[in-house]
Amino acid sequence: MIGKHFLIWLMIMFFTPLVLPMLLSPKTISSSIQRDYQEAIATFGNKDALDHELIAFYRDNLAVVARVVDEFRDNGDDSDKFRRSGDHIGEAIADIPGDWAASVKLQAYNLALRTVIISLYGSWFLAPIAMGFVAGVLGRRLKADTFSPPIPPLYNTSAHMLLALIGFLLLWLVCPLPLPLSIIPTVLVSASILISLAVTHYPNY
Repeated sequence: MIGKHFLIWLMIMFFTPLVLPMLLSPKTISSSIQRDYQEAIATFGNKDALDHELIAFYRDNLAVVARVVDEFRDNGDDSDKFRRSGDHIGEAIADIPGDWAASVKLQAYNLALRTVIISLYGSWFLAPIAMGFVAGVLGRRLKADTFSPPIPPLYNTSAHMLLALIGFLLLWLVCPLPLPLSIIPTVLVSASILISLAVTHYPNY
């Protein structure tokens, strides 16, 4: 069952970045990026360090995306032929490659920004996970000492919800979902609780 859910999340994370540029305009994605950037500066401060890491990550890992979509745009965008033709429908259709290319480049920049933001959380990203695991181990020992067996349904529910949280976090990374940066600590706290429950109630097979 978990395998099926994993495949569903994998399909969501694969197709959503491909479809999203067709649904969101470059202006919408740009405003989302600006909001995340301002929130990151307000949260971490040190704008220069943020800019340095952001530029370095984008240049080293995602600049190729801009080159590829620019080639697609240059080969497919014939909107100049419709500028003065009066054919507004044809002009709108011809603008699609250019708008799509701009949205994809902004999505790549969004991925770079959110990856840098998560990296800045650093140890805060791992500490709740470790504490959840330790709490689960201690809870499991307490159950053993009190002759209280694990409850497999709680384990199954926790495992499925953990998979959903991981998928959601990855989806947030690769797509400009309009969510505040506070979603990261919220996901971490939720994950630590679910890990604790999963370890505590792992079935004794």
